[in-house]
Amino acid sequence: MKKILFACLLCAVLPASAQGWVRYAETDAATMYFDSLHTRKMGDTAFVWDLHDLNAPAQGSDKQPFRSALFALEYNCRAKKSRILSAKRMTENMGHGAVASEENLVGEWMDADAASLAGKLFNHICE
Repeated sequence: MKKILFACLLCAVLPASAQGWVRYAETDAATMYFDSLHTRKMGDTAFVWDLHDLNAPAQGSDKQPFRSALFALEYNCRAKKSRILSAKRMTENMGHGAVASEENLVGEWMDADAASLAGKLFNHICE
């Protein structure tokens, strides 16, 4: 219950106003950052905002264009797993602009393999 309450509080914090974005990966499509100021770790559980800043506009399934996506993530550091708690797609880069779409759902746990983006972020958050 405490984890769910904390996740709701984490989702309520406005991540776009953070000045603590730290770059952790880059692909052809986007540059990935995590919010170092709002990362929280409690025992083996960590919560973090993950920002994907797109190089070109994209469209969601609802056909709304967006330039960046913010993900509230939960990590189980002991099990090396992560899951998405919520996702916001923003009209401007770096999490700015209007919300193009938003999903608040708890995803399935996935392995944070070292070669994956989740694994690269795991190394910053859990180690």
